[in-house]
Amino acid sequence: MRYPLLAPLVAAALLGCGTDPQPASPLDAGLDAGAMDVPPADVPAVDVQRSSPDVPLPTECNDVEIEDLVELGTLDGEVTRLTGDNRGLRNSNTLGLQPPAAFNSQCGFRTTYQRVFRYVMRRAGSLRVSTANPGTAATLDTTLSVLAMRACVANPRDFFCNNDDPTATAASRNRFASRVATAALPAGAVVHIAVGGLASTTALPGRVVQGAFELTVEEVAPIAEGARCDRRQLSGACAPGLTCVGPTPGAVEGSCRRAGTAPGTPCASDACEAGLSCDTSTNLCFRAQPPGMPCEAGASAWNRCSPDASCVTQPGAVGVCRARGTVANAACAPGDRCTGEGLTCDGPAGACRVTVARGGECNLADSACPSGQACHFAHGAQSVGRCTDAATVPGMACAAGNACTGAGLTCNTGVTPARCNGAAAAPGEVCTAFVPCVTGNVCFLTDPTDRTRGRCFTDGLEAGRCRATGAACNAGLVCTNAATPASGRCVRVATVAEPCELFSSGVICATGTTCARDGASPTAGRCRADGSAPGAACRAAAPRCDGELRCSAASGAGVCQGAGESGACDPRTLSLGCASGQVCHATGFNTGRCATPTAEVEPNDRVSLAQSLPGASSSVRGSLSSGDLDCVSVEATAGARLVARVAGANGLCPSTSLVLDLFDPDGRLLTTANANGPFACPLIDGTLADSPAFSVARDLRAGRYTVCERSASNSDVGETVLDVEVVPAP
Repeated sequence: MRYPLLAPLVAAALLGCGTDPQPASPLDAGLDAGAMDVPPADVPAVDVQRSSPDVPLPTECNDVEIEDLVELGTLDGEVTRLTGDNRGLRNSNTLGLQPPAAFNSQCGFRTTYQRVFRYVMRRAGSLRVSTANPGTAATLDTTLSVLAMRACVANPRDFFCNNDDPTATAASRNRFASRVATAALPAGAVVHIAVGGLASTTALPGRVVQGAFELTVEEVAPIAEGARCDRRQLSGACAPGLTCVGPTPGAVEGSCRRAGTAPGTPCASDACEAGLSCDTSTNLCFRAQPPGMPCEAGASAWNRCSPDASCVTQPGAVGVCRARGTVANAACAPGDRCTGEGLTCDGPAGACRVTVARGGECNLADSACPSGQACHFAHGAQSVGRCTDAATVPGMACAAGNACTGAGLTCNTGVTPARCNGAAAAPGEVCTAFVPCVTGNVCFLTDPTDRTRGRCFTDGLEAGRCRATGAACNAGLVCTNAATPASGRCVRVATVAEPCELFSSGVICATGTTCARDGASPTAGRCRADGSAPGAACRAAAPRCDGELRCSAASGAGVCQGAGESGACDPRTLSLGCASGQVCHATGFNTGRCATPTAEVEPNDRVSLAQSLPGASSSVRGSLSSGDLDCVSVEATAGARLVARVAGANGLCPSTSLVLDLFDPDGRLLTTANANGPFACPLIDGTLADSPAFSVARDLRAGRYTVCERSASNSDVGETVLDVEVVPAP
């Protein structure tokens, strides 16, 4: 069966992901605009390199046979290749080359059914080790552990590990395979490489931990000083004595630099070159920036502000140095003063805020309400709101003593800070993170354009949660998770040509059929046989799609696409595609037109450096790496509406959560949108007149607006396409 997006709306999901923490203030922090869907438990992670000479590896490594990779493998140029499997081995998450305890925060996994290989460096350089190869079973969830310069039982000098390939996407065939790279190693160095399956105490749906794998080990020449590098070392490692540093601590791409010559490089004998200073607590160089120059937040930043300025950040933890007391969120000037117009010093936070009158409009990111009031969001996805009497509305922080004064409110102390909950909603009523459902009901999303509120569905009934005991669902319904009913939903299974639901998941399609888009509705679909209609899944074997339809992917999972009239396309379910070299530019939630993308222009990693788009409609193709932020700006006329969307290069959303932030002409954050799932790309749509989620994106005042894309988890995303459309006032 093909299940559409299951979207439980729970407080933990709302509060656990989404917008970055706001500066400390007495403001009533808003609801995160996070995806309501539970992210996959096993997601791509950045490779880890650490040096720890005093941490012993488990002595049980002696209990695993160490095989000679040079003898067993075949050499092709610089690549040694071995095809094998890990069947018939011991199921143990303690034997073999396990990540040492000191590396748990970086290598957060254990491995089982492990094979350990010995490899000797033929020449100086680094190693690229991978199981993301055609010979690895697509469902095999591998792990890689690499120990350089030491035997298994000795203290590790360099340890490297990876669970899921950091370059993989949701559409990758080997998205459960692994990829890791080492630092530069000398010729003759002995390296131990362990291939295993992910050890898990819970079931791994769609994955196995034993099976065939194809291991490749490639020697890569050291990267010279000044040359471009990847801090994950996927393209190789800097030569000994050099460090790969980028413009910010979170940037993945950079250049190889000598100690003491650039921000982020180790200090050279407690010193750095002119213009840089040495932080002796971290032994890293940093630059002191004057007002108006880029900076990062935090005590370990590489670009810090001079004493007369502070770093005013935006989502993504990068910002601009501003003179103290002059702008909102800048540190107060000496004497708790703010000299900028309309600003007041928030003493506890030590920062300047915009003064707002009682009951006036406010911004969660930078405003100060009068005593007894707090800035309460107008909608969960937005940063704008209104000064409201404290503890009187669901979602506001509880008052002293965990009290809520609004009618029917109770204080929910299970979240931090404690917040007021509204009265429990009955079946079918609207619910949010702060308006729970009555017992026996669960809040599920029903509107794909609004990921902060849903409706209550009764356990065991259609679209409700499956019952944990007794009959999981009422007659005529099936549970989507027979193994753990309480984690599934009760659905009706439809056959070919019958109606189905694209989003709210009360009606799904039978095996071999897909719920394909049916008309303009964001939720209505119709079951179509795989390969038979636009929006249906491609068949596994040729012909992948019928007639003139073409599959969106050359192999693996894909969608059958038709050709729209006058260049129309489908940006959401991909039922209508575009010609090669074009992308589907989103003009609304369900509408788009084929367009040729423009190239990203760096630097564009903050609002003040946004790439200026020349017209009212653009699609920008770029690359989003870990810690990166890509911003574009567009001019809007009075009363205009704005549409923005970000997706992967193939039109689907990467497995890593993407985030969109919208800023007004003054640089104030208006709203944040993010989502999980292949067909749930982040979208801001001001053309949806009835959607409260995007009210800040319509009836705009004239000026230049900025849209920024970033990774919610600071993971490498890869190639993206950012669509921005300004629609004139109706």
